[in-house]
Amino acid sequence: MAKGLTREVETTTQEELKTLNTEWETGKLSGVSTHLLDFIQRHRQDILELARFSYAPAELLDAARQVVRARGFIHLPSDMADQIREISNEIWYHGERGDFNRAKIQEEWTVKYAHTWRKWRVKQILYVIDRRASEVVAALLAGR
Repeated sequence: MAKGLTREVETTTQEELKTLNTEWETGKLSGVSTHLLDFIQRHRQDILELARFSYAPAELLDAARQVVRARGFIHLPSDMADQIREISNEIWYHGERGDFNRAKIQEEWTVKYAHTWRKWRVKQILYVIDRRASEVVAALLAGR
């Protein structure tokens, strides 16, 4: 992983944290949670290198967060499916108002919301890392 590649993700606000807690409690983050440990295993070497092969949980978790920020995703197929679902919802909303130009709606959604959607997904992943911190650390320390 190239140094200095960390993407901008703003600090999570209290309101966002409430939303993330609700998403966790209602199971909305189960897809992210399902793919997290596979991602950690696939990128274990990068994470350990960033942590300077430390066994300190805080350093391991910080390195895992850095890799997530740099990559911007942990499971691209599920991210793509979720974005398609969001665009489909937008098409439906517009259709209810009599606007049936799918290509225009898709392009507008991408321009208006794709960047924000991606930043929110990264915040979701970082939140799940914190919720599953002990499992993430255990996966990173396995086989040392």
